[in-house]
Amino acid sequence: MEEDAEAEPQSYAWESELQRTWDAVEETADGSLRSAAAGSWRPGEKPSVQVGVRRGVMRAVLLVLDCSRHAAEHDVEMKPSRLSVMCDAASDFAGRFFEQNPVSTLAVLVTRREKAEALTQLSCNVRQHQQALRALAACAIGDASLQNALELARDTLSSVASFVSREVPPLVCLPSSRDAGDLLASLSSIAASRVRCSVISLLAEVCIYRRIARETGGEYGVALSQPHLRELLLRLLPPRPVCQLAPTNSLVKVGFPSRVPPGGAPALTYSAGSSKPEVRADGGFACPQCGVLHAELPTECPVCALKLLSATDLSKTYHHLFPLPLFKQQLGPPAALCFGCGEALPAAARNAAPATHGFTCGACGAAFCEHCDALLHESLHACPSCEGP
Repeated sequence: MEEDAEAEPQSYAWESELQRTWDAVEETADGSLRSAAAGSWRPGEKPSVQVGVRRGVMRAVLLVLDCSRHAAEHDVEMKPSRLSVMCDAASDFAGRFFEQNPVSTLAVLVTRREKAEALTQLSCNVRQHQQALRALAACAIGDASLQNALELARDTLSSVASFVSREVPPLVCLPSSRDAGDLLASLSSIAASRVRCSVISLLAEVCIYRRIARETGGEYGVALSQPHLRELLLRLLPPRPVCQLAPTNSLVKVGFPSRVPPGGAPALTYSAGSSKPEVRADGGFACPQCGVLHAELPTECPVCALKLLSATDLSKTYHHLFPLPLFKQQLGPPAALCFGCGEALPAAARNAAPATHGFTCGACGAAFCEHCDALLHESLHACPSCEGP
């Protein structure tokens, strides 16, 4: 009877046994306190920086969203529903994706009613993707089919150039997938097509999802909360290293269009991701090869198929190939000032909190506070002391 009572699942958190979390605290060599669970996930944790690694900066990413009935269910950690949380996180991911990957393209696929369909096509128009995601917040019905979603993604990416990295990050909420065929056979075809799948589950860990991520060279994670879901998506922003089976380097022809100021005669202008021009008089960017006007950059000219970029877009991809190394974390001396903002760094006190530690550049030795360190590694990607006079 006692064993049956212990095996019975508990319904409420206050009915569980008291957990002595203070017993899991240990003292480090420098006298500071450290939790024994420090190896677990922590928000804002910095990934390691790999220098001298070949990366595919031109990417074609197909974001797959699970719009089944499981996504419409209410969750304690995902309010008001899993689908609403997924759409908000995917919209934020799309905006950040094009900030760090301006020469890449993105598309959104959905799976519901045991089918898969394309919500948006491959393009670099972030507004188009975000508008489609906002309209998707109340369209969860039926069951999802991961096999159909992966096969649709494979067929969509089949027309992408061989030098472009192909990635499919599915966001799933279902504990199982209702497929008409063999999912393992589709997995073999996906892996042979060099498509990397990084699966993020919002409900539970499933063996087949982890296998899909492992065999395609992707990552697998289970979102514990809304911030954790955004953290898992942010890990997919930097381009991944190119596998050994990837083709050799290829020269890609790009064009740098000239700016046409507004105020002239109305002309046909193409928007990013659109194949139908609109009559506009607010200027644009003229393609250097065919002269067609485009409303924004970056984009691909639908007339001559030339990739159009600006010098700023090209420079944003540079830091992926030569990233800024992580600064050394240490307590600042009493009189040390942050090189970025000029604020005083904390003194080398024994009981100082880890969040107030200073950071030192390994190349020039300049000291930075926590906020400036985050700004340099997340936005500027350069040390102002090393780049300065």
